[in-house]
Amino acid sequence: MRKILTVLLIVFIAIQFIRPAKNTHAVIESKKVTSLFETPRNVNNLLEVSCKDCHSNNTAYPWYNKIQPVMWFLTRHVNEGKKHLNFDEYGDYNVSRQYHKMEEIVEVLNEDEMPYILYFYA
Repeated sequence: MRKILTVLLIVFIAIQFIRPAKNTHAVIESKKVTSLFETPRNVNNLLEVSCKDCHSNNTAYPWYNKIQPVMWFLTRHVNEGKKHLNFDEYGDYNVSRQYHKMEEIVEVLNEDEMPYILYFYA
């Protein structure tokens, strides 16, 4: 049992040195959804608090992201979120896709599929 715990500890320490790249990229303001459309302050706040970490080009990581395998999970989660919708690259979507993404946002929020804090800003 002691050997197993020692091996697990060594593996845990070793994986701390394998770090994926963080989601921090330059943003072109004119492509952001909030630059393309007039958005009320409460909607901007909602996007900032509830959406931007997984659906933008810049993520504010929690303190525990420095512990592996947590960062691997967060990186995968953020990459998946950006693949479906990236508010910082919304201007690159064609009009049809922009409209479809807005429909999907409404659907996801109505079905409580995304974490959001709408009641704080309503």
